[in-house]
This record gives sequence, C-alpha cells and structure tokens, in this order.
Amino acid sequence: MTILRLLMISALSCAASAAQPGRAAVEWIASSATVQPGKPLRTAIRMKHDDGWHSYWINPGEAGMPTTVEWKLPPGWKCGGLAWPAPIRFLSGGLAGFGYEGTVLYPVMLTAPEDFNGEARLTAVVSWLACSEEGCVPGKEEVHLTLRAGEPAATQYAAAIRQAHEQVPQAREGMRLGVTENESRLALSIRHDSGSDADLTGCQVFPATADLIDPVADIHFTRTGGSWTAEAALGAFAARPVKQLTLVLAGGALPKPLQMTWTAP
Repeated sequence: MTILRLLMISALSCAASAAQPGRAAVEWIASSATVQPGKPLRTAIRMKHDDGWHSYWINPGEAGMPTTVEWKLPPGWKCGGLAWPAPIRFLSGGLAGFGYEGTVLYPVMLTAPEDFNGEARLTAVVSWLACSEEGCVPGKEEVHLTLRAGEPAATQYAAAIRQAHEQVPQAREGMRLGVTENESRLALSIRHDSGSDADLTGCQVFPATADLIDPVADIHFTRTGGSWTAEAALGAFAARPVKQLTLVLAGGALPKPLQMTWTAP
C-alpha cells in the first residue's frame, strides 16, 4: 500500500464521516448445516452492499483496501481461506478500482476434523472498506457458522454457493502467460498447447498483482497467429524489473473465469 493510496483513502473516508458504518451486511453461509467428519464442505462469506456502494478485490486499484478475514476455528478444523470471484471495474472519487457491488459470495472451503461429532461454532471476523461517490467508510463484523456432524443436507444457499465455487478463476492446463517488459508497457501473450485453447474474445482482464499495471488500462487480447496478445501500461508505482504477474480473465466468450500467472525466469 503506497502513501499516496493511504492519503486518498483518508480523504474519501473523511467525506463519508456521516455515512452509515460498514455500508454492507455480511454473513457466513453453508451448503449444508451438517458435515461428515474429515470431509470438506462448501461455504461462503456473503456480502450484500448498500445501493451505490462497493468493496474491493485483492488488487483494489488506485485506492481502496482488499476485504480480509480473520478465522477463529475450533481445533482440528481446516479452512482453505477466502477465494476471490472475478471483480468488476469502477470509478470512485475519480479513482479507478476493482471490486464488487450488489451481493457477492466469497467461496470458503472447510474441512471438519476426522473425529468431529456433535456441534461446532466457527467464527470469522470480516473487515472491508466500502466506497461510493459520497466517500469511503470501513466495515468490520464478526460472523458465525454453526455446523453439526451428520450426512450433508442441502440448505437454501447450496445452489448459489456451488455456482460461486465453480466460478472462482482457475488456471487452465496447457495455457501459458508470457510477459515482455518494454520502457513503459508490458507485452502480454497467452500461448496454448493443442486442444487447450480458449476463446478470449471480448473478455475483461484484471491484474491481480497490485501496483504493477495501470488500473485505468483497458486490456484486450486479440488472436495473433497461434497465440493471444495484448499490451498493458505499467502503473506509476510498478517495481522494475517486473518479476511476477497474475491476471484474471472473465466474461466475453469465456464460460468460466481464468487465472494465469507468469514468473520471470
């Protein structure tokens, strides 16, 4: 987080000092209220933003702060951590950012202990920054999930949680991201092995690596021979030389979001 970004957030927060705290409602939901010992269970942190407000992705853009979670689990429970859906782009106070508005589900995979029986109460402390044209306000809420040992039985949230887990950006075997650094831009290429191609026409591209690519840059991949190519402007605070870049591609002709990572040799 740069000093400039902190100053921007502070200025926006002051402008919203009279706003309702949080500007979002948060809960922890599960695909089943019962779970088998030693078995995984799909759950999600569900955040519903007030109209006109948004929170931030793992790369917030020019300003903002990513949503974070502190997990407080009973002994033996395992948590896969917060998974990030593909974000949207927006402007807040004239600053370009990435994040979520409306209702968003952050998938979380839980695994019960091998000897689990009875009932368990799990806790997560969710912290976020909500922004709008009015300004920004921080939010923090402790949410709980109560689970019992037993055969899984679908809850009312099961279908939405399954879809959220299935739409988490994933790498696709056989597709490789390449990066060439120029004076002020990055030349991007996506190559693929036979049978692993994906149609990137019309997809949106989001840099998950913060402070590297200019958040204002609108990246479009076009097919060039046997690969897809694009250019992206480096951000004002990009560290040089570039050592790693993770991109998320979503929408357009893609049935599911992709995540691709390049690491300098």
